[in-house]
Formats: sequence, structure tokens, C-alpha cells
Amino acid sequence: MSEFNNESVTSIETTLNDVDRALERLRSGTYRSCQVCGTAITDQELIANPLLANCPAHPELS
Repeated sequence: MSEFNNESVTSIETTLNDVDRALERLRSGTYRSCQVCGTAITDQELIANPLLANCPAHPELS
């Protein structure tokens, strides 16, 4: 059995939180919209990163 270090646990927790936020956006109908400006996020962008929350103009806030 291997042990997880704090960095691994933090990374997993971050990913799970991102999944939870994406699921909430799906439920609320805002999944395909930038959370900053409302611009549509393309299918190609979501295929590349299904957890994407913002358009390319706001990558620092994703």
C-alpha cells in the first residue's frame, strides 16, 4: 500500500472541487458559459477540459 503525500491529496481535492462546481453549472444551465463574461465555451474547449469554467479571455480565473 502506498502513502499519499500532502501534495497528492491537495491535487485530488482540487479536482473533486472542480468536478462539483462543473456539476453545479450543469444543474443550473450555465455549464457552457464563461463564469466571468457569459461568453459561450465551445465544444472543442470543453472536450479538451470538461471542467473549464471560463472562456479563453479569462484563463487566469478558471
